[in-house]
Amino acid sequence: MTAIDLDRMTPIWHAGVGREPIPIVFDAPTGRLFTADARSDTVTVLDARTGDRLTEIGVGAYPAGLGHHLGLRRIFCGDTAGSTISVIDADRLEPIGSIPAELGAGSIAIDLRRDRGYCANFMAASLTVFDATTLRPLGRIPVGRGPCKVSADPTFDRLYVANSLDNTVTLLSLPEGRIGGRFPVERAPVGVAVSREGRRVYVCNRGAGTISVLDADTGTETHRIQVEYGPGDCVVEGGAGRLLVSNAGSGTLTVVDRPWLPGPAPPTRHAAVGRALPHFALPDLRTGRIRTTREWAEKKYVINFFASW
Repeated sequence: MTAIDLDRMTPIWHAGVGREPIPIVFDAPTGRLFTADARSDTVTVLDARTGDRLTEIGVGAYPAGLGHHLGLRRIFCGDTAGSTISVIDADRLEPIGSIPAELGAGSIAIDLRRDRGYCANFMAASLTVFDATTLRPLGRIPVGRGPCKVSADPTFDRLYVANSLDNTVTLLSLPEGRIGGRFPVERAPVGVAVSREGRRVYVCNRGAGTISVLDADTGTETHRIQVEYGPGDCVVEGGAGRLLVSNAGSGTLTVVDRPWLPGPAPPTRHAAVGRALPHFALPDLRTGRIRTTREWAEKKYVINFFASW
């Protein structure tokens, strides 16, 4: 994990955690960071100030989501391969229970008004609703295909779900537990965050390298923000309201000032992008067989393009 000074835009510390850390949760009262390490089946706990590793906590198989209930002092972890939600005591740093979910359990959002949790089940195209106090499952809500991220908006009592395989965002009313709309975005939305006042929703389109900015009242896309490759998730900074975007495909962090305003137009694409390959007939490097455009289109072999200049 890397900590970054947002004033100087420089790394402060790097800390080793488990393999494939995905989400992060910050517990302000203790100054601790929790990260779910998907390929280690652990949650690593760090000192947020120094990056020192405090402990590792064993959870279910392939943990890929974290939720935080500050009042109950609990961390909830979605175990993707285990179809469960592991529950951790945020003070004692030990597991205290498990909640049944569905296949692909991952991202978790907490409704603090009702002490309810919502876990996105990627493979089951659903949300598991659970009682954060008693740890009882309360029901199942079908959503779009491939739900990757859930984010609660306490201002307007809403929940947003990024459906990565449908290229949509589902809106859920928290008081009624009903779906209130489904809004189209760009390719493979995997992250979602809500502005502090609840008026805008920012959606990370991993397959397009963009952020869709939605009007929360109408669900319409007001503009798009070009970022770098594979944006995986985003968060709105508490102070200046800047949007912080983690780009999994390029290993970078994009910081967007005033994300509620349209930015510069994206760069013009090269004229050749999207056009069909010209006809060719080339010898196979391994066998000498003549390969053609048609065989390429039928995916019968792989072309290794190498360009030098």
